[in-house]
Amino acid sequence: MTSPRPGAAARIARLVRDPRRAVPAVTSRLERRRRRKGLPLRMSQADRRLLITADVDLTGLGLEIGPSHNPLLAKRDGYDIRIADHLDREGLLAKYTGLRPTQLIEEVDYVLAPGRLTDSISDRFDYIVGSHLVEHVVCLVSFLQDCEALLKPGGVLSMAVPDKRYCFDVFRERSGLGRVVDVYRAAPAVHTEGAVLEHKLNQVRKADQVAWSEGFAGTYHFSNTMERAQLWAAQAAAGEYVDTHNWVFTPHHFRLLVRDLHELGLIGLQEQAFHDTVGPEFYVSLSVDGTGPGLTRDELVVLSALESSGPTPRPVIVT
Repeated sequence: MTSPRPGAAARIARLVRDPRRAVPAVTSRLERRRRRKGLPLRMSQADRRLLITADVDLTGLGLEIGPSHNPLLAKRDGYDIRIADHLDREGLLAKYTGLRPTQLIEEVDYVLAPGRLTDSISDRFDYIVGSHLVEHVVCLVSFLQDCEALLKPGGVLSMAVPDKRYCFDVFRERSGLGRVVDVYRAAPAVHTEGAVLEHKLNQVRKADQVAWSEGFAGTYHFSNTMERAQLWAAQAAAGEYVDTHNWVFTPHHFRLLVRDLHELGLIGLQEQAFHDTVGPEFYVSLSVDGTGPGLTRDELVVLSALESSGPTPRPVIVT
């Protein structure tokens, strides 16, 4: 493990010592920001890192999947972390130069080939982290199975997951258990034509934002035309990978899916910790040793249904 930069060592030590103690204070501070009407919630990287890693032992060996241009746990900050992404560092630099800041891009340890994570990664880890990752995977069940296989005993998968009510998926239906299981059985290599069409046709921006917090005012605009969506769909039909929000969640809906998949014997992971939506995302940790959500299935069904009956969106202007 490399030596952390000045100031980073103390921050890491505080997180490792007992990160859960700080989470309520972070949440309280973020709630005060949330109440500023008309402003999207802006959370610092440190606050997000704390919420995502509150149930992770950061002294162990970690894996971050898909950090692209903005890793959560950087090697330069002293974390013993490996990076898996769809391109190597040079490829990521070429992809994001001129579009996103590139100074934080680090060396990629595992360039992911099409297929299962375990086809590209043979090591085992104390924890795996991902930010806005799980909604992109081709198969939700296979992804969770592979993360379980890559974790050491006692290991944790911890993720920040977009809440569809506060991002460009707001007009989409949530992913049902039936489709989750059907995709697993069909085992497509890339996102299907239908999945790409659904995502591209219904993607919106709100006041030119792709994500926002509760109470953020603005008018919705569709992001893509029918013609553009059809072009992407044709690429998917031809077997090309088209980046897509393949899975759409709200917090308790996601918890219910994980519970059902575990009860069906499709995954061994269970919920270890959960933090409800802050800004546009919620936080969940899963492990083989997790004890579940602490709610009955009936209770999760009701909470999930309540999430789908929120306020009616403002009128949409088609661009």
